[in-house]
Amino acid sequence: MKRLSIFTLLAMLTLGMACEPKINPVEVVGFEITSQSPVNIGAEGGLINITYTLGGGDYALVQATTDNEDMVTGINTDDYGYVRVSVAANPEYFEREASIRISYDGEAKIVTIKQEAKTGGAEGYEVVNITANQLIGNYYGERLVGNMGHYWIILSDDGIVDGELAKNAEFFRLDLLGPMATDSSNIRIPDGTYNYEADPTFNPYTIPNLGNSDYAYTDAEGEAWSVAFTEATLVVEGSSINLVARTEDKEFHVSFEGEYSITENLIPDQISTLRSDYEIDLTGCTGYISCYGDYWGCGFCNWGIEFIHNNGLKGGTYLVLDLLTDTNISGASGISGTYHTTGFSQEDETEPAWSAYSFIPGMRISDDGMQMMGSLLQVYEDGEGIAQAPIYGGEVKITDNGGGNYTIVINAEDDAVPAHKITLNWTGKLHN
Repeated sequence: MKRLSIFTLLAMLTLGMACEPKINPVEVVGFEITSQSPVNIGAEGGLINITYTLGGGDYALVQATTDNEDMVTGINTDDYGYVRVSVAANPEYFEREASIRISYDGEAKIVTIKQEAKTGGAEGYEVVNITANQLIGNYYGERLVGNMGHYWIILSDDGIVDGELAKNAEFFRLDLLGPMATDSSNIRIPDGTYNYEADPTFNPYTIPNLGNSDYAYTDAEGEAWSVAFTEATLVVEGSSINLVARTEDKEFHVSFEGEYSITENLIPDQISTLRSDYEIDLTGCTGYISCYGDYWGCGFCNWGIEFIHNNGLKGGTYLVLDLLTDTNISGASGISGTYHTTGFSQEDETEPAWSAYSFIPGMRISDDGMQMMGSLLQVYEDGEGIAQAPIYGGEVKITDNGGGNYTIVINAEDDAVPAHKITLNWTGKLHN
């Protein structure tokens, strides 16, 4: 091996430096997050270390905050290079996430933490996990409660195809009370946690039991069935919507993520579409009479008279009279008598003020206005509805002429302001 003198070595180093291209100085890296984002953590929670560098030999400390203090129970920034985040156990059966905002010298960076859902369910319940891809609904404004928005939604996984219910499909239907919608062109469910109430308080952020919050499904023939909830919680965070609902033996975990559309469906208080006084025409109709006993559980016997056109329900006139006689709930008192409107209860304006020899006025029982009960008049032409009105005020007189023949005289009013008169003077046979 040939030995090189110190002078030769220096000469070689000088030569080497002269032949190399000029290197630009290395740029000092500033504030950077060096750990992965998002950070995933299990349902049991625990400690997460988020790492960072400041560069340039700076060893100052950063500041950090979170947008989800229920999930993130503590943040420690006392050690340079680390943000230590304490995450609580997830008590819910759906995923959740939190943002950690880490800032230094006027610059901020976001790290997302995603936590798995709690697994399993309460003892005695079969847990069913469903990822919904459809959310549709109606918005009824403050029709149910003043200064509060009423939303009714349906969650489903391909349960609605071309506007029809699919066979063997599942649906989750929910009435929701929350803040009023602020944009009628883009109605969203307000963020928050909504809890089911079997006995509604009509408070915000509740799922009031109005008979429309349930688990529904169709069988192989397409026939629909429903099962009432016993408990339910809906959590809405933007486009992320998660439901945990129980029936008697199942616990459903339903999640939805994505865009959705809710239709504004503000229905006027008035049911009647009449524009003038109206005389009922029962030509081509057949009348039926039934005694239902104490159907309404109000202590009075309930009778119903119904006229249906011979060409079908939508063939012409459809008339229903919903009557209460007396406390003889067997119906032995018969139906002859003069009836006046029950009106509505002072305690609950949606419930009739039950009384003897009264007729139950026509009223809506669904917020879409399609389902009604009580005493009603509907008129169709070529299968299309051209007029409807509740028998709302005034007087109805029924006379039993014997042999199944009756006389019905109506001098009533609809619910318009000012009201229109609705009249009838008819004698004929009513079928049982």
